[in-house]
Amino acid sequence: MYPKARTHGLISEQLGGETIVFDGEHQKAHSLNHSASIVWRHSNGERSVAELAKVLGTELGIEADESLVELALHELAGANLLEPAPNGVTRRDAVRRLSFAGAAAVALPAVLSIIAPTPAMAASGTVLPPDPGPD
Repeated sequence: MYPKARTHGLISEQLGGETIVFDGEHQKAHSLNHSASIVWRHSNGERSVAELAKVLGTELGIEADESLVELALHELAGANLLEPAPNGVTRRDAVRRLSFAGAAAVALPAVLSIIAPTPAMAASGTVLPPDPGPD
């Protein structure tokens, strides 16, 4: 499997180790933690999962195995951030195979997503009255 990051219809900005991605087609914003960001940026359709694991391990300074990359790919596919979704990789399988040795536990990839409001929804926002404070 040679995963490829989706680029069409996306706007991305790297902030420190994290990446913020706005998906205009699905009107969602995604926050990729450092691990997921590394896998997404290096998924060019030419690197295998094993090669991505080496890149991830090098950039994080840990022993990263393929199951960590598979978990990241599952998260990225679930957020529609990959061209062809990886087949046969479930989150449960990836987590089950993960070895939590050393720093690998803190390197778990995470993709947090929110639905972005349309301009009409944002313009019709309700203004809350000021908080009266303590009595």
